[in-house]
Amino acid sequence: MENPDFQQAEETCMKSDKVILVAGGDLRQQYAAQRLRQKTGAAVWTVGLPAQPNLHFAETPAEVPAYDVLVLPVLAGSSGETVPAPFGTSPLSLPELAAQGKPAALVAGGGCSGVAHWFEAAGMTVTDYLRREELCLANAVPTAEGAIRIAIEETARTLHGASALVVGYGRIGMALAPRLRALGMQTKICARRCETRALAQMQGFSAVPVSALAQRAAAADVIFNTVPVLLLSETVLKALPPETLVIDLASRPGGTDFDAAKRLGIRVVWALALPPEVRRCHIPEKAISAEFHRKNVEKSVESVLNSEKRLRNCEKATKTGIISSKEF
Repeated sequence: MENPDFQQAEETCMKSDKVILVAGGDLRQQYAAQRLRQKTGAAVWTVGLPAQPNLHFAETPAEVPAYDVLVLPVLAGSSGETVPAPFGTSPLSLPELAAQGKPAALVAGGGCSGVAHWFEAAGMTVTDYLRREELCLANAVPTAEGAIRIAIEETARTLHGASALVVGYGRIGMALAPRLRALGMQTKICARRCETRALAQMQGFSAVPVSALAQRAAAADVIFNTVPVLLLSETVLKALPPETLVIDLASRPGGTDFDAAKRLGIRVVWALALPPEVRRCHIPEKAISAEFHRKNVEKSVESVLNSEKRLRNCEKATKTGIISSKEF
């Protein structure tokens, strides 16, 4: 059944000539752009994405007319001043994107709290759709698959028969560990909380506390870190054989002493913002993460469109004398 709130938002957008800009990211953004055009009838522009039928395409943010809604990708602000755009020639500048918005524009992005000031300074409203738990869970799947792809590309052996250590057993750890095991890797878990270790053990994994991290890491061929706290310290890294591969999936500041790893000759891949960082990783339109991303973008956009519709109705009622302007 069609969402009645979105039907109202659709009507509002069609009547008000809204401009929606979808900037950067992977194919999830492309699907969201097409869906927004179909659902709202607004002028939908893309930048940092491939040109698509029925959408306006821009090479740079400066080519886009002033927008009412800006849709940023998952982990939009992981690099501080730019948005990842693997389909473009370079990342997109956040200051340039902010300069193109209308003062009352809505900005929707994932993990964007660290860059919200670029837009809030201009009077825009910023909403973080990664606060929606269902999207975080869905996004863990392509992150896990992207991490596996990195492991395949960066190792000189098959993953089958190799040993893996997953540090942290949250959303990403729980998505990653069973996939590694399915590939034939001897997979073990390291987690800080005893209840988390109990959960991992209940699901058939060997789990150790952080106090045993150095010993367990020394026996692993590939280490996947998912915790944004410095756990892979210089002390732990010194225990690793030189051929060990460390894949750090944690958000900034990461969980690895990168300087120490460089001095010790330990290979570390800091894989921020997966899957876009994985060479334009293909995500089918019906993939679970793509579907949740599209729906969450819709919910973010419909909120601003419905707000404008209510304001327009109030203004109309005031002009016709149905209500007094003092009532709103």
